[in-house]
Amino acid sequence: MNDRRKGGEARAKSLTPDERKAIAQVAASARWGKKEVATDLPKATHQGKMIVGEVELDCYVLADGRRLIHKRGMAKALNLKSAGGNAFLRSMTRKGIGSELGQKLVEIIENPVIFKPLTLDSAHGYDAEVLVEVCKAIVRADEGGKLTNSQDFLAAQARILLNAFAKVGVAALIDEATGFQEVRGPDALRLLVQQYVEAEKREWEKQFPDEYYDRLNELYGSKRMTRTSTGIVIQNRPQHFALFTRKYVYHPLENGAVLDELDQLNPKVDRRGNRRARFHQHLSFDYGIQKLKRQMQEVMTLMAISDNVSQFKRLFQKRFPQVGDQGDFGLE
Repeated sequence: MNDRRKGGEARAKSLTPDERKAIAQVAASARWGKKEVATDLPKATHQGKMIVGEVELDCYVLADGRRLIHKRGMAKALNLKSAGGNAFLRSMTRKGIGSELGQKLVEIIENPVIFKPLTLDSAHGYDAEVLVEVCKAIVRADEGGKLTNSQDFLAAQARILLNAFAKVGVAALIDEATGFQEVRGPDALRLLVQQYVEAEKREWEKQFPDEYYDRLNELYGSKRMTRTSTGIVIQNRPQHFALFTRKYVYHPLENGAVLDELDQLNPKVDRRGNRRARFHQHLSFDYGIQKLKRQMQEVMTLMAISDNVSQFKRLFQKRFPQVGDQGDFGLE
């Protein structure tokens, strides 16, 4: 077997059934003299992976502005056992859910968009709002008692997705995931920041583990534990740790834009710099808290490989060169 044939077979095995089907359709059209099908496919200008909770979905922005989610991502988003696009179609056409979709939405689901991603010849996808409408239909079916016990997980997942999309919508999530936000309108940053924050504070939940402060004490060469004026032994968390957290954990979230919003929502209330709540109590659970945790983990990793604060700062600047000048920082 020659190298070209081996390479072709390896590539074929790496493709999903939907991708192989799309490529076959383009090839068939070309054989019948309809080459314009291949050249006229709408093209993606941006692509990336949208993270919603623990689900990661391939998403795209087309040259005409449409935001698409890959067909197989629709099944993945709903936690279907099979991640293939056909599993999504089968589930949506079953009696309970299908009765709530409406004929127009059913036709859209049965006719996905064939387009050209940046890295493949062709693929199938759906307008991102289709996922939103499908979730709404699933919830309606659940509230109407039309789902079976085996479909309860669909209703639970649909509500999770709708909650995640509620603040600014699925389009904003895709724009961030694909980098399209960098070239779209001036409201992009404002919309993105809204995904991070909640006007009403949530109940306090521990977000920074003890290990985070242990590593800070190691970094600064300070004692891990300290004794209060009443004689109680507690973990050592001097005030400059709050400055560190503000500068290296919160500020990198959209290069200070999220921190500015948090300062307005949760201002200082006295000369000592105290605030009514912790900043993380104003972060949205499905988006803001997840971003905070990822940034905190980045910082903890850098602390673990640094011998002192100076080395940490050098490594941080190398890891996050885009952060730039962070100016003066008050306490969290």
